[in-house]
Amino acid sequence: PTLDLLENYGSEKIRIDSDELMRNKDQIVKTLQNYGIEIQSIKATVGPTVTLYEIVPAPGIRISKIKNLEDDIALSLSALGIRIIAPIPGKGTIGIEVPNMHKETVAIRSLIASEKFQNAAMDLPIALGKTISNEIFIADLAKMPHLLMAGATGQGKSVGVNSILVSLLYKKHPSQIKFVLIDPKKVELSLYSTIEKHFLAKLPGEEEPIIVDTKKVVHTLKALCVEMDQRYDLLKNAQCRNIKEYNEKFLHRRLNPTNGHRFLPYIVLMIDEFADLIMTAGKEIETPIARLAQLARAIGIHLIIATQRPSVNIITGTIKANFPARIAFKVTSKVDSRTILDQGGADQLIGRGDMLLSIGGETMRLQCGFVDTPEVDKVCDFISSQKGYPEAHLLPEVKEDDAEAGEYLNPNERDELFEEAAATIVQYQQGSTSLLQRRLKLGYNRAGRLMDQLESAGIVGPNQGSKARDVLVKDQLELEHFLTSLREKSEFSNSSIT
Repeated sequence: PTLDLLENYGSEKIRIDSDELMRNKDQIVKTLQNYGIEIQSIKATVGPTVTLYEIVPAPGIRISKIKNLEDDIALSLSALGIRIIAPIPGKGTIGIEVPNMHKETVAIRSLIASEKFQNAAMDLPIALGKTISNEIFIADLAKMPHLLMAGATGQGKSVGVNSILVSLLYKKHPSQIKFVLIDPKKVELSLYSTIEKHFLAKLPGEEEPIIVDTKKVVHTLKALCVEMDQRYDLLKNAQCRNIKEYNEKFLHRRLNPTNGHRFLPYIVLMIDEFADLIMTAGKEIETPIARLAQLARAIGIHLIIATQRPSVNIITGTIKANFPARIAFKVTSKVDSRTILDQGGADQLIGRGDMLLSIGGETMRLQCGFVDTPEVDKVCDFISSQKGYPEAHLLPEVKEDDAEAGEYLNPNERDELFEEAAATIVQYQQGSTSLLQRRLKLGYNRAGRLMDQLESAGIVGPNQGSKARDVLVKDQLELEHFLTSLREKSEFSNSSIT
């Protein structure tokens, strides 16, 4: 896409208000002197939304003493919320971040047009924003390898997600990257449905390229796990260690396509509002996500997960351990900040795209690039107007878990108490395992197996957690007809086998 599709917000250069700088400097020095803290030197670095004042305290001053004065300095500067970094890693100074009176908007256009982004020799470059020293920050998603984004409502998460997707659309050809977009909110990522035949991947037979239904999410994640296993087999046969080596070998014609070898595009799985999925599907989603997070890095599947608060019941320790790159937008409390970044600081951000990025133990403060909905629309329309593939990139099909059901329908495998259990369930119109245990004097395992067999035969409905299952057969007469037809079916299948 061309850069004309994106808007320019604000000016490229930052206005430096020298009066404000001098006033804040004097105020900081004065406040620290009031508490008996002498300073050797102070200097300021102006950024888009915050200014960093670096101070060198006099010898013999304890750092903790300055750190405890956070609120007093904020009071004397009458600032929104200040953050003290003591000490700044790699420098012998203490940093005090103070929000600017006039905040600049960082346009995504200025990031994408920059030389740093255009000449980035990275596999998956994403333009995240500008640092405190007003430098453009470009990160490599392939090195991250997965990204966790979190923050309170309305603090810029969705804009952050859009800016990541737009920077990848600008940098990569449709043959090199595919997106799997999962959007429980149904409206956030719907803009990208127009580029289905260029950049999106979906399950075979699906109409909608953007997945909003929980059941389909589970199938999609399982399909990605199958894709991952298939890719690892290809890498093993080609004797490569990662996707980059494999694709280079393939492009240099050292791998034979007749042996199943193909060019492997990167796949970026983007999940917006992850907490909603966990609430509705729980464990079914956790397992494939954990597998992908642990193993998918080398074969080019990368995850970006956005959620409001990644607490333990939403993102388990296993998943969290595999997301070394984290982005925190403004949150309400210190506890939330610790949950996301394992350290405080995100509660003192000023909102609207102000974020902390933590990669490999280093934390940076960035102002996220702003991209508006009409701009995303224009970019997607521009791409969709060009010639695309005949259909979206198809993920492998996942077979339903009908294997177990097939076993239960086999008459030889069915429990001898099957008919008695069916009669008991229909008589009491209550599909509970404990009822079978009491009435038929069974152990829990056998009663559970019977209940599964009744479900596969269609006598009771699916499991509903702690509630009893629905009974689908209403009286004994209907049950008798049902069992007769089942017997006839099993006799017919037996005779056809022999």
